[in-house]
Amino acid sequence: MSTLTQSRRTGAMAEGRKFIDHLIPQLSPGDHLLSVRVETATGRILPARVLINVAGPELCGIVSLEPSQLNAFATVLGAGMQSLGSTVTVLLRSSPEHGRTKGWIKSDWDSELRDSKAPVYC
Repeated sequence: MSTLTQSRRTGAMAEGRKFIDHLIPQLSPGDHLLSVRVETATGRILPARVLINVAGPELCGIVSLEPSQLNAFATVLGAGMQSLGSTVTVLLRSSPEHGRTKGWIKSDWDSELRDSKAPVYC
């Protein structure tokens, strides 16, 4: 892998981690599935997801997730955010007892994710 490619991947991962790091403190205890779907300007589809488990107060709210899932999710999300002409859709599904579903979207020429009022699918 070239130095330029590695640099882009690292930058994309850092961009994606910003979103995740902002979201995690807002999650209640339980399981949460975070999915992302990026459609590039050329029509290529890049999906990724990460399962996040937030422990209850008895375990001090410890957050656990699979590092490889986290890295893949952050890289795909970050690459989509940095690419003009790409559409990014992010969906959070929480465990059934919380019944929470939330979505964010970045359309073709936007530079940031925004809350989606309409249903989002990943």
